[in-house]
Formats: sequence, structure tokens, C-alpha cells
Amino acid sequence: MSNSMNLIFETDDLSQASPATVSRNGMIYAEPASMGWTPIFLTWLSELPDYLKDHTPLIKALFEWACPPLFTLVRKKLKEYVVTQDIQLMIGVMRILSMLFKDAITDENSARDCNKHARNWIVSGFIFSLIWSLGATCDTDSRDKFDFFLRNLLSGGLEDHATPQLVGKIEIPLPNEGSVYDVMFDMHGRGRWVPWLELIQNEKVETKNKKLSELIIPTIDTARCKYLMDMFIRYELPLLFIGPTGTGKSAYVMDKLMNGLDRDLFIPLIVNFSAQTKSMQVQDIILSKVDRRRKGIYGPPMGKRLVIFVDDLNMPAREIYGAQPPIELLRQWMDYKAWYDRKDTSKISLVDVQFLCAMGPPSGGRNPITMRFSRHFNICSMNTFSDETMTRIFSTIFNVSLRDRNFPSEYHTTGTQIVAATMDMYKSAMDNLLPTPTKSHYVFNLRDFSRVILGTLLVEPQSIENKRTFIRLWAHEVYRVFYDRLVDDSDRTWLHKKLKNLCKQHFKEEFGVVFKHLATQSQPSEDDMRSLMFGDYLKPEVEVKLYEEVTGLDEFTQVVEQALEEYNQTHKTRMNLVIFRYVLEHLSRISRILKQPGGNALLVGVGGSGRQSMTRLATHMADYDIFQPEISKSYGDVEWKEDLKKVLKTAGKEGKTTVFLLADTQIKSESFLEDVDGLLNAGEVPNLFAVDEKAEIMEAMRPIAMRQDKDAEFTPLMLLNLFTQRCREHLHIILAMSPIGDAFRNRVRKFPSLINCCTIDWFQAWPDDALQLVAQKFLEEVELTDRIRSEIVYVCKHFHQSARILSEKYLEEMSRHNYITPTSYLELITSFKTLLGKKRSEVLRSKRRYEVGLEKLEFAASQVAQMQKELEELQPQLKTAAVENDKMMIIIDKETIEVAAKKEIVVKEEAAANEKAAAAQALKSECESDLAEAIPALEASIKALNTLKPADISLVKSMQNPPSGVKLVMSAICVMNDLKPDKINDPAGTGQKIFDFWGPAKKMLGEITFLKKLFEYDKDNIQVAIMSKIRKEFIPNPDFDPNKVKNASSAAEGLCRWVIAMEIYDRVAKVVAPKKIKLKEVEAEVKELMELLNAKRAELKEVQDRLETLTNQFRDMTLKKESLEKQVDLCAKKLDRAEKLIGGLGGERIRWSEVATSLTLTYDNLAGDVLVASGVIAYLGAFTAKYRDYCVKDWTQFCKSKQINCSLDFNLAKVLGDPVKTRAWNIAGLPADSFSNDNGVIVDMARRWSLMIDPQGQANKWIKNSEKERGLHVVKLTNSDYIRTLENCIQFGRPVLIENVGEELDPSLEPLLLKQTFKQGGVQCIKLGDNTVEYSEDFKLYITTKLRNPHYLPELQVKVSLLNFMITPQGLEDQLLGIVVAKERPELEQERNDLIIQSAQNKKALKEIEDKILETLSASEGNILEDESAIKILNSSKVLSNEIQEKQQIADETEKKINQSRAGYRPVANHASILFFSISDLPNIDPMYQYSLVWFINLFVLSITESPKSKK
Repeated sequence: MSNSMNLIFETDDLSQASPATVSRNGMIYAEPASMGWTPIFLTWLSELPDYLKDHTPLIKALFEWACPPLFTLVRKKLKEYVVTQDIQLMIGVMRILSMLFKDAITDENSARDCNKHARNWIVSGFIFSLIWSLGATCDTDSRDKFDFFLRNLLSGGLEDHATPQLVGKIEIPLPNEGSVYDVMFDMHGRGRWVPWLELIQNEKVETKNKKLSELIIPTIDTARCKYLMDMFIRYELPLLFIGPTGTGKSAYVMDKLMNGLDRDLFIPLIVNFSAQTKSMQVQDIILSKVDRRRKGIYGPPMGKRLVIFVDDLNMPAREIYGAQPPIELLRQWMDYKAWYDRKDTSKISLVDVQFLCAMGPPSGGRNPITMRFSRHFNICSMNTFSDETMTRIFSTIFNVSLRDRNFPSEYHTTGTQIVAATMDMYKSAMDNLLPTPTKSHYVFNLRDFSRVILGTLLVEPQSIENKRTFIRLWAHEVYRVFYDRLVDDSDRTWLHKKLKNLCKQHFKEEFGVVFKHLATQSQPSEDDMRSLMFGDYLKPEVEVKLYEEVTGLDEFTQVVEQALEEYNQTHKTRMNLVIFRYVLEHLSRISRILKQPGGNALLVGVGGSGRQSMTRLATHMADYDIFQPEISKSYGDVEWKEDLKKVLKTAGKEGKTTVFLLADTQIKSESFLEDVDGLLNAGEVPNLFAVDEKAEIMEAMRPIAMRQDKDAEFTPLMLLNLFTQRCREHLHIILAMSPIGDAFRNRVRKFPSLINCCTIDWFQAWPDDALQLVAQKFLEEVELTDRIRSEIVYVCKHFHQSARILSEKYLEEMSRHNYITPTSYLELITSFKTLLGKKRSEVLRSKRRYEVGLEKLEFAASQVAQMQKELEELQPQLKTAAVENDKMMIIIDKETIEVAAKKEIVVKEEAAANEKAAAAQALKSECESDLAEAIPALEASIKALNTLKPADISLVKSMQNPPSGVKLVMSAICVMNDLKPDKINDPAGTGQKIFDFWGPAKKMLGEITFLKKLFEYDKDNIQVAIMSKIRKEFIPNPDFDPNKVKNASSAAEGLCRWVIAMEIYDRVAKVVAPKKIKLKEVEAEVKELMELLNAKRAELKEVQDRLETLTNQFRDMTLKKESLEKQVDLCAKKLDRAEKLIGGLGGERIRWSEVATSLTLTYDNLAGDVLVASGVIAYLGAFTAKYRDYCVKDWTQFCKSKQINCSLDFNLAKVLGDPVKTRAWNIAGLPADSFSNDNGVIVDMARRWSLMIDPQGQANKWIKNSEKERGLHVVKLTNSDYIRTLENCIQFGRPVLIENVGEELDPSLEPLLLKQTFKQGGVQCIKLGDNTVEYSEDFKLYITTKLRNPHYLPELQVKVSLLNFMITPQGLEDQLLGIVVAKERPELEQERNDLIIQSAQNKKALKEIEDKILETLSASEGNILEDESAIKILNSSKVLSNEIQEKQQIADETEKKINQSRAGYRPVANHASILFFSISDLPNIDPMYQYSLVWFINLFVLSITESPKSKK
């Protein structure tokens, strides 16, 4: 700056000014009272219109008389919702008075009335202006004070402020009845005070196409609000409504903008502010609604005005310097009527724009607004409704609803009682259930009142039996609205007692009588009232579901179990839920919320309490769609906006009822909640949709709007508003949040819609009956006695409750957080089921192997003497068998020669017989071949005869002059039957006689047996003369053809075929006959030969049978001899093997017996030991050794008290660990103390992946060394490609270590942490982010954090197995001892390390050898002494075992000597360990005292190196 330049700062205060700034500026303090309101008033007075100029003295006198005492009242006695200035209030008075006169004087008549009654108008108009300016900013109680004071002032009751003479008597005084706020001044004629209610007495409640929640009941408040809005909109002045939530501010203004403005003159715009609203968003929203008129000038279309309603004005969070940028942007327009383009900083002037605003009183998340902005507004407070107003509103709603649905008239009285009782409960809750830091959601407003009434109206007439059903329904709704959010037993007890009193006070009914069916004792208790449920889910199959009372939990349970089964069948991710009363309660609550149009829920509970599972199940029961964002590492604002668009389009465009489920773990940015806040409050997210998307939405809404009202005008704003209404109606937002930490309290404060627009369901800790039922359900299939199973249920419950108490103690004493959730309880039971079965199988298998080994040894010992005796008896038998075999061999040789001779003779004779038989067979085949020609023809003739009918024969017989073909066939038939022809005269007239067969043929045809004779004709003995004649006269004749004869007669055709067949058969038979004779001769000869051959064969068989018998005898004797030889050999071998077995393994008998006995005891204790071990895994991972030991001791004693066998010296590593595996862990870097070994066992056995609190890096070191061979991948969440690494490792089964995590994990890891695998294409898969990856069962995940005392919320703890891996004093002492010995005696430490590795290898080898020996003994079936390979394996294994044992004995002796030498350095290590744990506690004093183990060890090594050498 040059010397000629000056800077002038004008600030409200110096809160943000640094001392440097103050010291460099001159300071001038402008006191507000120094100027006062007089200059502005005089300016306004000078600008009065002409018709008031003459009355300037009166106006001045009125202001100077009334304003000062009223300002004093406002500042000293009244409570304003926001801080105001005298000038601001004075301007408000002048504005209202001016508008009153402008409204009154519209023509010449009204101007004459003004001249005539100006004094009355001015005085009364001034009073009205005072009321709605100075008196409009205060709360309800202050209004009563203002009313009293103003009446006193006007009546002259204040001596210090007497009525000026110029004012004189007020001719139209305020009415004495009611309050000054109950009337308005009407400037017509002389003028009069009109009650506000008179303005609405003719208004009717419009219910057409409106839901109950959308109804606006005309009241005194609606009349006042509407009057003021009309006035200020008409004169383009800003107006600010301020008041508590639920007083109708937004509803009244939005109803005015949407339904009360002339569309030709006004364009409404609604902007909702939230804590995250940014100034650029506001600027973009408003500029998107205006057009460019000319350069730098923007506004709505010409002739229209843009009316902008800003709701929740004071919600934007303050920036670091205290400003609220969105409000500062609006203030800039109020001051300068312009903004600046953010791109080129050019000026943007906005014209024809007007603001209406609404806000709640500053508190919680609502901030005070700067007076620089509020000074522009006339402020009107919207106070809580009076009792009369609330009664009017809700009674009207109730009665309208009952009337429209044809409820009996007697229930209208009950409706009035319900409204009165609800009001009593509402006011009592506001007075007694006050918000505190831990109960920040104890905020009640009229929306809660409304929820009770609207919930009661969900019922239909057919579901109400009587008045008591209505009372129970009302009580149910009160519980759902008020009771379900309570967190303290004392608060819940208070509400229960209050409800009992209200039942008697308002309904004149005894509480015990109304709820008698719920009582388990004489009177229904608070716990009994948990069973009070109403819902529409009992009959899922009906189309119209009725909201009705649940009369039996068993029926409800069946419905839920069926729905759960359907859900699991239709979804990839199954839900394994146990249905008990706790689940039914919350399912019913969520279902009730989903039943209500636009019902939203805030489910508050720790992770694992079932919030999301129950929401999914309730949604499935209601047959709605559910949507939940899939959070990945890359998920951001863009993806969030796309998800919102998808949900809103589904609900708004498609009209599908959709549940939007959002858990607090999915809220990656607070801007997400800002959008949710907008959806809850207004049903929309500002600037969410682009222009083209809005056009698409409007087109989709147009036909829907036409169906509702064909005559309406469908403006873009109206269509978009319809879309918003449908979104609010069809979209249910379910928020699942945890009450742990500050996040919930801060979010509730920043986003009040989370409470105001949601029904709260606070998930309490599982009650006793829930814990008991869940344990019983899961333990049903476990193999236990009924008594033990029953006791284990109580033990599980004790574990859960004692772990919760221990966590509270842990927090109090160590300031460390650990949360016990229902998931922990399920983990306990699941681990118990799994581990018990596994350990039982292991112990039984191991015990059986030792027992089998002992049995084999005992059997071998018992067999030695028996086998020696058996060997002596077998030797003589073997010699006798050898002699008998030799004798039998001589007989067999002799018989063999005789059989061979017989066999040669039979073979020769058999060859001759076969030759003859072959010749006979050839001749027979030849005959059959010849006959094959005749047989088909014969069969054809028979078939032809079968076709002849008597009618056909009669037809031929009746022919007087038959055709030549017929005569020819009949002649042949006559010849075949050997009939003689008749001699007749030649018909040709030759005068000679000729032979004619027709006469005999007719006679023959007349015979009854004609056809029978043909069938039975002796075809084998036809006379030669007959056949010669047939062949000579008929067969050659071309007319003797069946096909030709057929034309003359079908009968003749058949007879013709028969004749031809007989000729063919005769011809063939004559040829075959000689062959048949010859065949008979040959067959006779063959028969004779065969008889002779069979006799020879019989002789041969007799000889062969005798030889075979001898051979079989010889074979049997040989086998007997061989068997005896084998028995002798085997007996000798078995004797040798028994001696070897007894000599090699006999020494193990005592040890094996002891081990088997020990395993029996272990098996008996398994139920208790595994139960305690499961409790350690489920609950105690996050605790230090001291707390773990205390809790384990308590648990074992409790198990003993319940007569459940368990080890008194319980050790987790002993129960679940493997000594060989543990030694390998110790070599890999796991400290050798029992606490660290237990941690290793938990990591190995836990079902969930482990998250290790590892400030000293012990777990990191151990995991890296132990998993090195399997290709461990180490990643950090800050790595850009860690997801890709995870995907590869999951697919190929590699272990992954995620190190150095903070108190939160990436939400995209959730499917992996929960192991949400599923089958796809027959392969196990998991979805990680946007990718589906094949899941290998070999994959392992480890997570570590360096944070010393992290605070992991329950939502994370339920997904992982949280382990405290902080080093123990003993573990650190061992490490430091190793370091000091390595420095002082390096060769000794090296030798010890080598011995440790060698010892571990030896013990591992010994264990493997023993397992091999026992496995061999167990696997050997039958007599072990007969299994040579098994004996060899056992011998070689025992030899190797002996060698290793000798080496191990030497190593043990050497290790003892080394330890004796190392013990001299232990005091140094012990002292250093104590020192480290002393300084590690310093952060409890001040966080700056942070020391790492690496630093301490380096310091320890340095001190050893730098210290002077000892002279000893």
C-alpha cells in the first residue's frame, strides 16, 4: 500500500483479530445506543405518504411514547430466540405500519375512510405493528409478559410512561378477552379488532388426494402465519420464522409457496440448509433458477418474482473464524443485491428475488446467525402450540380419519381421549426426559406427538374389537415413539409408570385389566409390556395386510422363521438368526416404521446387535426392495450421488417402495449425512440431478400427475414436487448407528433431522431370556447330557455378563476400551460347538491309538509261549504228510497210463461217428432247402382259401353262363378232385359232343364240405394222372392266371392259386421223397454209432473220474503239507517278531498307559475346558494377562460350581495348542511366556481374522518369520495397490499382513473380514470392492497396529478377533537376557540358540516317530505279528527314536549348563524389564511421554557397549 491509501475495517468484534492487527490499527468503538433508532425513524417519518403527512405529530408521539419502555421490556424481561437490535425491531414496526396503510388505501373510497378515521387507524395499526415486531421475537412465556405490559401501557397504568395528550384516549382498544396475539386490526370503515380465528372459521380441511401426515389443520397459528406471509410477499420484504422443531414453520411456508401463490406471478424455490452446506452450493442452486436478462443482470422470467424459501437457515457449520459462508452469501445479496462470478469475478446482479427463511432456536447443531444478516428480516417466532391448538389439530385429524374409514361413532370419543393422553405424555416427556451429553437424542417435538396419533390411525375398523384394543394400540404407539429411544432403566421405569397413570386418568380403565393378557403375574410388569406388539405381518399371504395386535408370540415366531427361510433361499448371503422375543420386538418396530408412508428409522446400537440383519428381514417380510451402498476404497462423492439417484428414481419414478439402509461404518464423508439430512427433511438432495435427468423425471411424472388431477396445470416445479412427494412416500431411510464415541452425538447435533424425522429404536444389551434362548438353540445339536447342556447355557450367560463387567473395570482402571456385543456371545457358542467336536475327535483318536498300541503289545507277549508249543506240535505232522504224498504219487502215475490208452480209442471212434453225422446233416439240409420252395406257395393257397366266403361260392354256383376263366378254374378243381366231365353238345354247333366240367363243378360247389375238402386235401399222395393232366392242360394255359381270373371272380382267383400251389408242392415233394428215405437210413446208422461211442465215453469217464479223485487227494495232501510248512515258518517268524516287538516297544507300555489314562481325564474335562477356551477366544483377547487370569479363574470356579468338569489349572495353550507348533512359533519370534503363547493359539484357532494391538512389534516379527515360507505379503492401508495385492493372495492362498492400521479400517475390507463367501459357478468366491475374486481356503489375513491404546468401536470389534499383543514383563526379560548374554558371552548365546533349534527339531521328530508307530499299530488289522512290513517299520522307527532321544538327553544336559551360566545375567535383564514397564506407564501422565521398545532395546545395547568392563 502506498502512503496515500487507507484501509478501514468494520467488524462486529475483535474475537478473530490478533494482537499484531490490533496494534497496527486505530480503534473506534461505535456503541449501539449512541445513535439509537431515532435517526432512522425520522427519516421514515419524512418519507410518509401524503395522506399521513398531517398526522406526523401523532405518529411521532406514539413511537416516542410506546417504543422506549417496550425496548426495555424486550431487553430486560423477555427471552428472544435470536439476538436483535433496537433499530432492526423499529424498522419492523415501520414496515408493518406502512404495509397496513398500503393495503387499506386501495381506491378513493378507502382514501376517504382514511381521512375520516385516520386517527383510529394510526393508533390501532401502530399497536398491531408493535405486537408483530417488538413482540414477535420472543418465546411463549415472554409473550404473556409482553401482553400484560402492553395492556398496562395502553391503559395508562405505567406512571413513568403516561399516555401523551396528543394520543389521548384510544377509541378502539384491544379486546379484553384472550391475548394481544389473538387479534388483528381490520382497517375498514372505522376499523375493528378481529380475532384471528374469525379468518379461518369457514375453512374446511381438504382431505382429497392427501395423506394424514400432509394435512394442515386451520388454527390461529396458520391464520397469523398466512396473513404475515401474504403481506411480506406482496411488498417484497424478507421474513424470518423462528421456533422449535415441529411448530409448522416449514409446512406453512411450503404450503403457501406450492399452493397459495399465483403461478403467473411467482416462482417458488426451496433450499434446505444443513451443517455441511457450502456457499457455492447455495449460489449454484439459486443461479440455476434464474435467467440472464442482460449483461450482469439475472432474474426469473420477466413479469415473475422468484420467492426463495431457505429452511434450517442456521444449520451451516461455522468456519474457523466463526462465519457461516452460506449465510454470508445471502447477506451479500441482502446488502448489495449482487454476487460475483467465481470464475471471472464479474458482478452478478439478482433482481426480482425475495427471501423467506425459517430456522430453529440456536442450540446443539444450530448456530446463532450474524446480526448483519438478521437485521434485514422481520422476525416472527413460531412458538410451541398451545394445548387448545394441539387438541384442535390432532382431534380434527383423528376424527376425519375415523369418519373417512367408517369407524363406529363410539370410537370418536376414544379419539379425543387418545389426543388428551398423548398431549399429557408429550408434555411430561419434555419435562422429565431431558437431553444430556449421553442422552443427546432426548429431544421431543410435535413430530413425536404426530407419530403417536398417526400410528394409532394405521388400524382399520375390522382390527378393533373394542375400546380396550384402541387403548392398547395407543399404548403401543407411545412405547414405540417415546420408550424405544430410552437408554436408562430409570427412564424406562418412569415412562411405564406414567403410562399406567394415563390409562386410569384419561381412559378411566385399570391398566391391569386392559393388559391382563400380557401379565405373567397378577399385574403386567414393564418386562411383560415387551410382548405388546401391533403389525401387519401376521398374515403374509393376504393382499391387504391389516395393522393388528399380535395375540401370540408363537404365531409371530412361525411367520418370522418362514420369512427367514425364504430369505436364505433367495439371497447369496445367508442370515443365521435365532428367533426369540428380543428379535421379534425389533422386527415389529422396524415393520411398523416401514408400514408408515415415508417412515424412517434411526437404529442405535453397538455393532453386532442385529440392526442390519433385522432391517433386511423386515424389508423381506414387507416385500420391499432394499438398497445398501457397496463401499470400496475408491467409493467417493461421485459414486454416492449415483447411488442416491438410483434409489430416488426407483422410489419416485417407478413407485417401488424401497428401503435405503445406511450404516455409520459406510459414511466415508460427512457430506453423505448432509444429503441424508436433506432426504429426511425435504425428500430431495439439492442439485443432485442434471438438467437432462430432471427433464426425464418430469416426463415420467406427467402421466402420474394426470391420473391424480387431469385439470391441474403441470408446471415443471409441480412435477418435480410430485417426484419429491413420491420419494418421501416410497423411500424408507434406515440409519444404523453406534452410540459409542463422539460421532453419534456430533452427528445428531449437526443433523437434527436424524432425530426429528426418524423414529428411534435403541438396541439395548440382550436381556437374560435372549442369552438363554440363543444358547439353547445353538447347543441343541451338541452331544451333551441334558443336565450338562442346561448348565452350559447358564455358564455361557455368566461368561457374557462377567466379560461385560470386566470391560467396564478395564476401562475404569486402564482407560482401555473393550466392547462386549451379541456377536461376542455368538462367537463363544459357535467356537464351543466347533472346538468341542474337534477336540473330542482328536482326543478319542489319540487315546484309541495308545490303547490299540497297548493291546498289540499285550497280545504279542501273550502269544510267545503259545507259538512255541504250536511249533513243537506241527513238526511231526509235517513229516507224516510228506510220506503220504509220495505213496499217492505212485498210484496216480499208474492210473494216468490207463486213462491215456482208453482216451485214444474213444477219440478214433468219435471221429468216425462225427463224419457220418455230418453227412446226415447235409442230406437233411438239402431236403429242407427243396421244401422251402413249396411251403410259401402252400401257405399262400391256404391264405387264399381263407378269404373265400360262402357268398362268393354261391355267386359262382349261380352263374348260368360263367366266364371262360371261371370255367377253366372250376375244370382244374374238378380234375384235382378226380371228377369226370359231362358230355354235352358243342355250343359252337359242330354237332359233336364235347366234355364239360361246369355241371360237375356246380354239384361240387353245392356241397357243404366243399371248402373243408380243399383244406384237408391229401397233398402228399396226389395221383400221378391227376397231376399230369393239371400240368398238361392247365398250368401252361396263359388264362390260368390268378391275376386274370380275379377280374371274373374273386372266388375263382383263390381256387386258381390253390391249384397252382398244389402243383408246385407235388413237384417238390416228388423230388424230396427219395432223399427223405435215404436220410432215415443215414440217421439210423448214426444213431447206432453214437450208442457205441457213448458206451466207450462212459468207460473213459469212469477212468478219468478215478484219476481226478486221486489227483484231488494228492493236491489236498500237498496243500496240507505246504500249509504245515507255512505254519511252521510263520510261527517261527511270529515268535521272532514278538520278541523284537516286545524288546523294542515294551518300554513304552508304562508311558503309553499313563498317557491313555491322562487322555481319559482330558476327555472328561473337555466340555468345561473347551467352554472356557472358547470364552477366552470370544471375550478376553483384548485384555492384558492380569485381567485374563482373573477372569479365567472366575470362569473355572463357576464351571465347577455347576458341576461341569474342567481343569483347575486351566491353560489355553494346553487345551487347544500343539506343543510342536508352539515351539516353532517361539523360534519364529513369539515370546515364550504363557500370555504370548495363548495369543498365538487364539490367532490360530479363532474363526475371525486377528487384529493385534502390537506397539512393540512382537506380533509383526512373529508373523513375518512364521509365514515367510508360505510367501507372506506385507501391505499397508496407505499403499495404493494393496487391494490388488489382497485379491491375488486371496485367489492363490497366500497369507497377508496388513500392518500399522489406525482406529478405522477401510470399509471395502468388510466382506473379507466377515468372510462373506458365496458359490459362483461351483467355485467359492468373495466380492472385494467391485471385483469378484475366487476364494482359496489356504488364504490367511493378519492385521496389526502400533497404537498403544487404540479405541476400536464395536462395529470393528465384531468383525475381527481383537488381541492385546503388548509384551509381558517375563517375555521382555527373556529378550533382554538374550541380548545381554549375546553381548557378554556371544558363543554361549549362539550355542543356546542352536540347541533350541536342535531341541525343537528333535522333539518334532520324536513326536512324528511316535505318531508313526501308533499309526502303524492302529492301522495293522488282525494279528500284528503276521504283518512283517509293520514290524520292520516299528523296528526302524524305534531305532531312530532311540538315537534321537540320546541326542536330546545330551542337548538337555548342555542346555541346563548354559542356563546356569545365563542365570548370572538375569538380574540385569530383570532390572531393565522393570525399567521399561515403568517408563511405558508415563503416557498415562502425559501423552508426550512415548517410548518404543526398539528405542529402549537400542538404549539397552548402547549401555552394555558403553559400560566399563568388569574386573571379575
